[in-house]
Amino acid sequence: MVEDAIALPAPGQPTTHILKPAIPDFPHTTENEAFVMRLARAVGLPVASVESRRVGDRTLLLVERYDRSAGTDDRVRRLHQEDFCQALAVPPEIKYAGEGGPTLKDGFALLRRVALRPAVDVLKLLDAVIFNLIVGNADAHGKNFSILYDAAGPRLAPLYDLVMTVAYPELAATPAMPIGGRTRLAEMDRRGWAAFAREATVGLPLIRRRVTEITGSVIQRARHVADALIVPGLDGEVLGGFARTAVTRAERCATSIGDRGE
Repeated sequence: MVEDAIALPAPGQPTTHILKPAIPDFPHTTENEAFVMRLARAVGLPVASVESRRVGDRTLLLVERYDRSAGTDDRVRRLHQEDFCQALAVPPEIKYAGEGGPTLKDGFALLRRVALRPAVDVLKLLDAVIFNLIVGNADAHGKNFSILYDAAGPRLAPLYDLVMTVAYPELAATPAMPIGGRTRLAEMDRRGWAAFAREATVGLPLIRRRVTEITGSVIQRARHVADALIVPGLDGEVLGGFARTAVTRAERCATSIGDRGE
């Protein structure tokens, strides 16, 4: 970006944003990702900043790169990051847990091993797992979580590529990283959460509290987030549908933590 205008970088120059055009085969991907990313921020999760735009008859999403810094000379510099696959020496071709890629257990163990403040980042990853379950993001795989290395020390990078994949029936519904052995929100119950607590080495009371807090926040804020995104070029009815789906799934998730399971 140059003075709020989109521009191509010179050879070797670091970019400041990622431009994501709408995907023709999947309707309303701009509205989808903009809504989910903004909702994540609204409930308190650290996420990359996004802005939706329209050029002609095409919508696009501008994602601000968090792996950049500007010095006193205003020069943009790259910051080092590694996604979970890179950090765990897993080839990108097997980024899904079902194919041998990183599991949630691997991710939590990685943060405890390399993060400067592991307790802080373990909680952030826990919140991300709960949020992805609520919004139906089944594509949160090993390359969609990263470790950022900056002046603050190694830490979990802001979240990115958050999409409500359940909005597209043709996409796989099985999560890239199953939660406590469960592969559907409808399958989640107290035993599933207890199994997840063992995977993450996190206390079940903490998980119960975060599920309650995050689901409550999603229910409270989803409609407001959708309304704030209604601008010329974006489909307000579709945004409202995404908000209703998020609320319905949040309500189901809130009850799951108290289910006895069998």
